[in-house]
Amino acid sequence: MKAIKNLIKALREDKDFARKFLLGLTGAIFGIILTYIYYPKIPYRIGLIDTPSVYKKIVVYELKSPNNLQIKRDKLYVFRLPIQTRYYSKGTLFVKYAKCLPGDILEVKGFKYYCNGKLIAIARKTDSKGVPVKHFEYNGTIHKGKYFMYAPHPRSFDSRYWGFVDKKDFVGEVKWSLVEW
Repeated sequence: MKAIKNLIKALREDKDFARKFLLGLTGAIFGIILTYIYYPKIPYRIGLIDTPSVYKKIVVYELKSPNNLQIKRDKLYVFRLPIQTRYYSKGTLFVKYAKCLPGDILEVKGFKYYCNGKLIAIARKTDSKGVPVKHFEYNGTIHKGKYFMYAPHPRSFDSRYWGFVDKKDFVGEVKWSLVEW
């Protein structure tokens, strides 16, 4: 009950927050309606992102089988998390950028990640609660069908912590983002 009262207070006092909240809520309702009415008929889905990792809140993505998906560097994709973690279940849908592709050389030096010699990411030693986290270690050419997925937010949970995503785990390609953080 207190959370609802705080939300109502924030909506009344902060017009920018209220606008973003209502836009997000409208998008969510629209997405739910489209999903349940037209789900089998249209190849597009609306995704609601609950973290700021890619700086987008709502995305529209096109469902594609992995065999029909041409994965390109720095494009956003939807995929299933390849492993079970303490934060998310295996198979949870994620939205991240394809950052290092098959044939590229990925090097990990300490906590720094380089793709073809260019610094692309830095891993953190702890999660947001101060708990130590393991980071992915790899040095070499990325094999066919493997992708290093990344998001620019410093606390993004991505390939830095769980490794490559197999092409078979991709669900679709993001076509539009409706609301940004």
